[in-house]
Amino acid sequence: MRGETAGKVLEMLKRGGVVSGQELARVLGVSRTAVWKAVKTLRASGCEIAGGSARGYMLKECRKPRAGAIARAAGTDSPLFLFSEVGSTNDIAMALLKEGCPHLTAVAANAQRAGRGRAGRKFFSPAGTGVYMSVVIRNVGNYSDLLVVTPAAAVAAARAVEDVFGISTRIKWVNDLYLEGKKVCGILTQSLTDGEGKIAGAVTGIGINVTGEMPEKLKDKARSLKESVTEEERDRLIGRVIARLGEVSEQLSSREFMDEYRERSCVLGREVVFEKDNITMSGTAERIDDDGALYVRCRGGGSSVRINSGEISLQSW
Repeated sequence: MRGETAGKVLEMLKRGGVVSGQELARVLGVSRTAVWKAVKTLRASGCEIAGGSARGYMLKECRKPRAGAIARAAGTDSPLFLFSEVGSTNDIAMALLKEGCPHLTAVAANAQRAGRGRAGRKFFSPAGTGVYMSVVIRNVGNYSDLLVVTPAAAVAAARAVEDVFGISTRIKWVNDLYLEGKKVCGILTQSLTDGEGKIAGAVTGIGINVTGEMPEKLKDKARSLKESVTEEERDRLIGRVIARLGEVSEQLSSREFMDEYRERSCVLGREVVFEKDNITMSGTAERIDDDGALYVRCRGGGSSVRINSGEISLQSW
């Protein structure tokens, strides 16, 4: 039961109003201590929960959009948590993963105070402009599967954007979607291991710049998908991302989606710059293997260099 408590407490608090710890414990069939621990876990992961055991608990800033439309677009009955603003959707999803939540549990927010990308960089997450969400992937069987969760998520996000807006995006190795030479989506994957070191699951965070102006410092590098969108379109996009993640997560072992990943690549055949062993190198991106590694033929001939992590930059668009 402990593994489900935080998720169930969050579900009850989402209904609104103040709920006593005693009532939560009674409905969920757990102790008051278990409820307190669940609330503590949710708070630590970014959920804004007011009150205490003696005063009752209330979830603040809980967004109430058209959840039914999202669920229909997603085609799943997995838990869906929607907020006006959080610190990071990935932090909340990781806490739910630790508590044993189901496959494709999703957390989405209208804004993030501490959204982040690779290497701890801040991810621009203002209210009302993007889709900021994290989805739990439970069927990661081993470390080999984990290698391709991010490429799989990139394919899923690209498909979802096409589903809703009819816009075709390209994938910049390894985890970004680009439109007309500028970034429109970033992906950050985190994983969880059990006490024996086995993969317990992963969380993939996806931030899509749907609409709105980029700040001056980002205008040369990033853009939005469209000038304006409706709330219904944004909510449908959330649902389609979940649905498409459900599809590709079933193919982690078979790597069926990797052909599409390569077809959508905007780096193959291009001149790229990268770092390996603290040395800056450049060359032509030749191929991407089924584990998501990029092979670059460096200038001056010789064998290709295999890159399985890090970042690259394109010398020109």
